[in-house]
This record gives sequence, structure tokens and C-alpha cells, in this order.
Amino acid sequence: MGRYVYLFSFLVLSTLCTSSQVSAEQLNQTQAGVLQKLFSSLHSNFSVPSSRLNNSNANPCLWKGVVCASDGSSEVVRELYFSNFGISSKKSSSLQDLFDSLCSLHTLQLLDLSNNQLSSLPDSFFSNCTGLSSLKYLNLSSNVVSKQFPDFSEFGGLEVLDLSFNYLTGTIDNKLDSLTQLKSLNLTSNLLSGTIPLLSSGQKNGTLKELVLSINNFTGTIPNDIFKHRNLTLLDLSQNRLVGPLPDVLNNLSKLEVLLLNANELSGPIPKSVTNLTALSRFAAYQNNFSGFMPIGLTNYIKVLDLSYNYLTGELPSDLMLAPTLVSIDLTNNGLTGSIPRNISSYNLYRLRLGGNWLNGTLPTSIGELSSLSDLELEGNNLSGEIPKNLGNCKNLKLLNLASNNFENELPLGLGNLSNLVVIKLQMNKFSGRIPNQILTWANLSTLNFSQNALSGEIPSQISNLKKLANLNLGGNNLSGSIPSTIGNMSYLNELQLGNNKLSGIIPAMPVSLTTALNLSHNSFSGPIPSSSFINSRELEVLDLSRNNFAGLVPDSLTTLQFLTILDLSNNNLSGTLPNFHSWVNVIITGNALFSREATSNSDHLHLNSTTGNKISTGTMRRPSVETPSLDRYLEMVKRWQYAARVEGPRQQRRYMTPIERYRALALYD
Repeated sequence: MGRYVYLFSFLVLSTLCTSSQVSAEQLNQTQAGVLQKLFSSLHSNFSVPSSRLNNSNANPCLWKGVVCASDGSSEVVRELYFSNFGISSKKSSSLQDLFDSLCSLHTLQLLDLSNNQLSSLPDSFFSNCTGLSSLKYLNLSSNVVSKQFPDFSEFGGLEVLDLSFNYLTGTIDNKLDSLTQLKSLNLTSNLLSGTIPLLSSGQKNGTLKELVLSINNFTGTIPNDIFKHRNLTLLDLSQNRLVGPLPDVLNNLSKLEVLLLNANELSGPIPKSVTNLTALSRFAAYQNNFSGFMPIGLTNYIKVLDLSYNYLTGELPSDLMLAPTLVSIDLTNNGLTGSIPRNISSYNLYRLRLGGNWLNGTLPTSIGELSSLSDLELEGNNLSGEIPKNLGNCKNLKLLNLASNNFENELPLGLGNLSNLVVIKLQMNKFSGRIPNQILTWANLSTLNFSQNALSGEIPSQISNLKKLANLNLGGNNLSGSIPSTIGNMSYLNELQLGNNKLSGIIPAMPVSLTTALNLSHNSFSGPIPSSSFINSRELEVLDLSRNNFAGLVPDSLTTLQFLTILDLSNNNLSGTLPNFHSWVNVIITGNALFSREATSNSDHLHLNSTTGNKISTGTMRRPSVETPSLDRYLEMVKRWQYAARVEGPRQQRRYMTPIERYRALALYD
């Protein structure tokens, strides 16, 4: 989850901050001594460089991180910014002295200790720090504090409290009840548990404006009393373990701008009262168990709506895309039915995601009028007909995903006008005809997937003009002829899927960048396996040449592919001696002619395949293959893999499915 820009927090900061210009009055001598001691400790005990402290000036109010103001008779310290100073908890006695000094600055209103390495905090800071009764802003975020959630009864004047991105544990209970002036509370990304705190002390005066409790272990239902904080502008309860319905008492929150409930276990319908929140601009409740129909008027005021990965049913509201302020809709993976509304006047819409539902009918031509549209994802529905020709008017489109529908006829030439396109996925439809040269002009394209259609003719040589293309999948069509010889010039290409076609002729040299997979299976290639075709792709992990008409020897050059994990040579006419591959390479050679007993010096490395009668090299040259997932398991893996790619990023994506697992599953189920 990204870090938010808390507008009110910055407002508080700007209110607290005074001019950096210092008056002629001298700093209070007592506080000057405290600052001397503080900065000396920071340098000697916490190894903060002198250049970072910048405390050579005779006036401590001009030192780095110090803000002073006049109290009428002298200068006093108002704010201390020690963010990213490298302060740690390794020296507990020094840390205790540091906080004791801080607690003696009774005029301090702002203390920022964020982005350090504090793993603990002195208990006395919370139980006996009476000197900071004037403190309004406390920021301890982005440390490594690991302790039970402390009691803040000594800090009754706090207006902003940020403890996010630590390792605080335990329950909150009534430990914040004394904070009657609290305006912003951020506890995101800790290990807190128990129920959502009510913060009832601030309900009467309506001070609370920001409440962020995301990425914790809070349980139970969302209490109705939370919505008594009538001045809330931001409520973030996402990524917890909350259950039950969203209370239909949101009418009180007339100032609410952001409501984030995603990644919980909330259920029931989307309350009608959400439609009355005129200030609400962002509503995210994805990855829950919400069900029922979407209320009419839901997008009247909302700019960003994300209800993906729920169990919503029924048709899309007719007014879903009428509001001119709407910029993003994500309803992916629900149970929505009916057609996409014809009337669209949300001309600022840049993201439309309706994939993984049961939508039918044709794609409205009005989508072609959305000049700001950047992401259009409608995959996994029952949409049919042609792609509207005016879709090419969406010049800002970067992601086009219409996969797994029933679109048909030829690919429209207007697609070539989408000059900013980065990803295009049209697989598993009924497109036919040739791949037009005119559409292969996408200078920024990274992924092209036209697989599992009825495309025919040759692969256009212009495809090599897509200089940034990394993933090309044309498998499962009726393509014929040879692979363009210029494919080796595609310096970004790392995965090439051309299986299940009618390709033949010479296999050209593959690019150095090809690392993930090369699939040429189920084609009509014949003759010897060309040793020069793969020699450049030394980091290739998967090579599938199965179900062709290759004959003769397996070239020794294939053993130089140091990263090769799977080599599928099955169902060809190969014979002779199998080269000695590395032990981690899973070589599949069933369905070929007899391999010579001299394939290896140790005859025990050969065994008779009971189904084909062929001698197959085994032993150290074979690695047991990874268990092939069932179809249901594969679909779930792909779903998680795709979701992780979009929401969590490539690193988290690998938790669900590695490229090799994805390749193997695709080879089985394409």
C-alpha cells in the first residue's frame, strides 16, 4: 500500500511551523543547554555526522532541525525535526538521556523522529514526560519500534499522532481516550489487534479528521460509533481482518473524502448511504465479500471506485459512467451481468476495469469517445461482436485487455492509432484473418498476446519493429510460413510463444534477450534442429520444440544454455546420442526414434519407456518435473498471478506463480 499524502497533516505542520527568521531575542538559556546536550549526544552516542547536525552556529535556533519562536521575552524551542538522523536503540542509557532531554522542553509543540532505527522507546517517555504537555505533533513513523501499544494519557494536547510503519503489538483499548484534541491518527502497518478503537473522546467536539488503521490485525465488525466523528475526511481500515457489513450510517460523514476498506472480510450489500456522501472522491473496498446489487447513484460524486474481487451481482447501473468527475472504475472479478451501459459521458475516465464478470453484448462505440482512457480491461466476459473502429481514437490508451471473450472478425486497422499502447491482450477470442501490418506501429509496446484465435497468414516481418516488445504470444492460431528472420533484432524480447500453429521453414537466430521461454511446439518444422538458432539465448529457461518433424541428432550446442530448466523434444523424429545436459535440466524425449545405448557411458542411465518402447536418458540427466497443477488450481494461480502483477508488483507476483510454472500450465491448457 502506498503512503498517503495526508493533507490535513501538512496543514497542521504549516500551522505549527514559524518563520525560519530568528528575532534579536536570545534563546532561553535553559533550553539552549538542553539543545547543546541533545546535539552532543546525537553526535557522540548516535554517530550522527556533524555535517548533518549543522550545529556550529552560536545560536541554537539556527541549527538543523530546530525551529524557535518568541514567547514575548525570549526565544523558545517550538519544533524539532530529527527525521532520518540514524538514531537507534542500541545504547539504552543514551536513548533514555535523549528522551529525558526532550521531555524537559516544555515549549515543544512538534517532535519528528521518523525514519530512524528506533526499536524501543523508554517507558518513562509515556508515563512521566509531563514536560511535553504542549506537544501537538508527534511523528515516530518508519522506525522498528517493537512493543505493546503505549498509553498516551500524558500527551493530552496531541493533534497529530503518526506511529505508522513500526511493529507495535497488542490492543488499543482506551489508551488514546485522553487525546481530546486529536485531528489525525496514523497507525498503518503495525501488528495491532483487537477491535477498532472508538476514540470516543473526540466525538463530541468533532476534532478527528484522519483515521488510518490499515495493515494491522484488527478484528470484529466496524463499529457504528466510528461514524460519529462527523468531520472525518479520511477513513482507512484496509488490510485487516474485519467482518460483517458496512453500517448504513454514513450520512453523518458529509466531509468524508476517502474511504478505504479493501482486503478485509466484509460482507453484505454496499450501503445506499454511500451515494449521499457528496465529498467522497475515493471509495475502495476490493478483496472483500460484498454482495448484492450496486446502488444507483454510486458514482455521482466519486472519482475513483474500486470494488473488484467481491461477489457483486446484477447489472451495471445505467448511470455508472455519466458523472463528468469520474476518473477510475474497477469492478474486476465479481458476478455482474448484462451489457456495458451505452451512455458514457465520464470523459475524464482514464481507467475502466470490468474483467472477470458475466457481461455480454457488444462493446459500446461511446468508449471510443473517452480521450483520457489509459487502461481498458474487459477480459473474461461474454462480450461479442467487433472491436469498434473508433477505439483507435483513444490515443492515450496504454493497456488494452479484451482477452477471453467472443470478439470476432478481423483486427481493426484503427488499433494502429494507439501510439501509446504498452500492453495489448486479445487472446482467447474468435478473431480471424491476417495480422495487419498497419497495426504493428506501437513504439512502446511491451506485451502482445493474440493467442488462441483463428488468425491466419504469415507472421508479418514488421513485428520486429516493436523494439520494446518483451512478451510475444501468437500461439494457438493458424499462422503459416516461416518466422521472420529479423526476430533476432528484438533486443527486449524475453518470451516468445508460437506453439500450435502451422509454421515451417528455417528457425532464425533468436535474440540474446530471450530468457523466459521459447515455444515452437505443435508446428511443422522439419530437418535437423538448427544449432545456431538458440546459441545467442544463453539464459533461456524453457525451450519447447515438441510435436514437430525434427529429425537427426540433438545438437551439443543446446548444452551451453546454462539456465535451461525444461527442454521438450518429444514427438519428433530425433535419433542418435543425447548430449550430456546439466543435472537440473528436465529433458523430455518421448515419442522419438531410438536413442543409442552409447548416449551415456553408464548403461544404468537408460531405461525402457513402457509406453513408447524408446530408450530415454535418465539418472543424473533428469530432474523430476514439478507436479502439474489441476485446471482449477491453474486458473486460481493465474488469477492470483495477474492480480499480483497489477496490484502488488512483480516481486510479490512470483509468490503465486513463477514464469516456468505459468509456461507449463499454459502449455497444458492452451
